[in-house]
Amino acid sequence: MQKRLLPEIGLVFLFIITSLLALPISSTIISQTGSTTSSNPSSGAGYLVYFIISLLLLSAAIVFLARKKKVNFLRYLFAIAIAFAIFYVCSILYYDAIVFIENFVNIPVTELEYEFLVFLTPVVFLYALLFRQNWVIIDIAGVLSSAGLAAIWSTDIGLYYAIILMIIFAVYDYIAVYKTKHMLEIASASAKSGAPLFFVMPDSIHFDPSTIDLDSPPGERGSILLGFGDIAIPNIMVVSSYVYFGKFFPFFVMPLLGGVVAMVALFLFVKKPAPGLPFLNAGVLLGLLSAILISAI
Repeated sequence: MQKRLLPEIGLVFLFIITSLLALPISSTIISQTGSTTSSNPSSGAGYLVYFIISLLLLSAAIVFLARKKKVNFLRYLFAIAIAFAIFYVCSILYYDAIVFIENFVNIPVTELEYEFLVFLTPVVFLYALLFRQNWVIIDIAGVLSSAGLAAIWSTDIGLYYAIILMIIFAVYDYIAVYKTKHMLEIASASAKSGAPLFFVMPDSIHFDPSTIDLDSPPGERGSILLGFGDIAIPNIMVVSSYVYFGKFFPFFVMPLLGGVVAMVALFLFVKKPAPGLPFLNAGVLLGLLSAILISAI
């Protein structure tokens, strides 16, 4: 008898883990660079424009490849991109781990050992995503890459433009699903090619992600899918709020809680394929607003 999982709770857990992982990554980025646009929240306009243009070009490229029946290329493209993201994240996380080990455990770690681990980890993930893919590998890779994306973007664009980014992406996601419907094409192409673009939380631990069929009813797929961006993008706001205000409570906790509540609402009240960012981005923005009100009391 197969063990049953609770997919909705699993995805909420991944959202929280991504937030908590992005926090030390952003702190290390700031300590290494010595500055952040979150301390000057009006200086991220250029990054904001760059991110939006990149998103539009990437979406157009995926739709083009899907319509040209080149979906298998997507698996290699995104597996390599995620491996690069994991390389960057591991270079920071392993650095923090080594500092901790040397300072508190008093075990020396050589630079060669550090570099070996930093290079080995993304190579292992790249191999697994291409040739040994399963839902656990996909979700771990998604958490690492989403945490890295959230940390980098939050320190690049600052608080004010993070708010604007949340609004723009929520509107874009709504239009892409319900109006132009090209996001559905992207999802279908991803599923057919096995491209790692979605968190997969199955009903059973033995679920095979290669069996995902987006044309089947949601209740018959054996899993819940959530795009990497649906977790990474709201967490930009969560981390930006903490970086700008410098307080774990309420400026990290409340936006995170807002995102969690919004995700639960999405799972409870929406039973068909729907854009996640209008819910999640609204949740973290309301969480930020509540944090400001709490701080003002």
